[in-house]
Amino acid sequence: MRGWLAVISLAVFVASLPWLFMAWGLPDRVGQDVTLLSYEHEGRFDYMVHLKPSDLFGPPPEQPPPNPKYPAEIIDSIDFAFSYSPAEPGPEVARIYAVLENPGLWRKNIELVPDTSADGDFTLRFSLDIGEVQQLFDEVEEELKITSSTRNLTLVANVTGSKEQFVHQLPIKLSKSLIEVAANLRPTQASGVGEFDYAVNLKENSIFDSRTLKPPPAPETSWSATQKPGEVIFTRLVNRMDATFYYQFKSDPPASKVTTDVTITAVLDATGLWSKKFSILTASKGGDFDISFPVELTGYLELFDTVRAQTGASGESNTVTISADVHTLAETPLGLIEETFGQAMVGTLRGNVLDWDKELAKSQPGSIKEARLVPNPNKYLVFSVAGARILSTALAGIFLLCFVASLVLYVRSRPAELSWIEKEVARAKKKYGGIMAEATIEDDKTLSVGSMQDLLRVASELGKPIMHQAPAGPREPHAYYVFDGATRYRYVLRGKQGDGGGTEQRQ
Repeated sequence: MRGWLAVISLAVFVASLPWLFMAWGLPDRVGQDVTLLSYEHEGRFDYMVHLKPSDLFGPPPEQPPPNPKYPAEIIDSIDFAFSYSPAEPGPEVARIYAVLENPGLWRKNIELVPDTSADGDFTLRFSLDIGEVQQLFDEVEEELKITSSTRNLTLVANVTGSKEQFVHQLPIKLSKSLIEVAANLRPTQASGVGEFDYAVNLKENSIFDSRTLKPPPAPETSWSATQKPGEVIFTRLVNRMDATFYYQFKSDPPASKVTTDVTITAVLDATGLWSKKFSILTASKGGDFDISFPVELTGYLELFDTVRAQTGASGESNTVTISADVHTLAETPLGLIEETFGQAMVGTLRGNVLDWDKELAKSQPGSIKEARLVPNPNKYLVFSVAGARILSTALAGIFLLCFVASLVLYVRSRPAELSWIEKEVARAKKKYGGIMAEATIEDDKTLSVGSMQDLLRVASELGKPIMHQAPAGPREPHAYYVFDGATRYRYVLRGKQGDGGGTEQRQ
């Protein structure tokens, strides 16, 4: 048993050695990215949608103002100015012409302003001689033998950009007594905003004190209704939309200098069928900023309708995405940070309802890091490196001491080695014990055996009976004999001291 204890303790000690070697092989220091500076970009959109008057959000919409009319007999000429502001800066070619027609019967174009190159905002000026225009109508009608009480004249401004085309038509009706000019002077389209303005030059007359007449100003109204983020927008009620983008750069420790360039664009997408990108603005700012800009929402919605009418194809849900891309350069004590932060505000158009994203804020963290050797922070079976080494060493030492103690105990308790004769006696006893009887020679003729079993073996081998000699007195022993000629084998059964009975005692 003590031998097995030594074997087990040795096995446990050997099993603890790999952990001991592993613990002392762990690195004291490891490479780790250490954060030297933390920073964060923060952006946020905000917007306000201005609505038209409606029964839903405000007073019922008023009737559009009537077209202004001027007495034809005292009009000499009309001076026009056409101003244009593109949605996306770039080269443009503009021209203006007049269309004289009797609808369905005849049509004639007259060039007023030839092709003119421009870049960005521009204004074109021209004059319309009413007498010459009336004379042209007279010549055509005389040639065709067709007359009309009302003559239709349409001014057409056509601006062709690198990506878009802007067309604005201003109808004018001529009669013998009145000249009527359309009131819609300023349309907004996806490509930009155009506006006609004019001054009517009068002949000498006793009616008007001024020699010129201007179009009546647009009616002013104090009513306004707006929608803010989180509200569903009905596109037919949209008048205009204004948006603001806020940007902030934070760092710890603070940056010494921050410069930013922002580009804001709009992308119209018809569920993968087609998409179109428009530039809204580009600006350079110093550090944190907020920038406001108009969103030509009515023009974008009109473009969806125009493409749908032209192609006959419509996406299930169209989107308008307003994106802000901010390129930031930040000088810090630990180096230069150069990154681009992008954020988008997406509006989904389903039918006549536009729904903008509810989440309008975004943050983008970052950091400057450096690889360094640091004390090993890892845990090994919940122990640190030092703890693992101490524990593994202590356990290995304990297991070694247990092995040594069990080995010493085993060696000390092991019986002394037998001599050659004793080994032979033991081997013979093991092999022939079944027929061998232990005996002690008392004299030349008497042999004492050690047990009744030994006496039985002798009697059996000799084929002799066992003789019993009863004791002569209470303290005398019982004696059993087997006689073989002059030799006798004896076994004596004695009682214990003070015992009247008998217990087998070997002699």
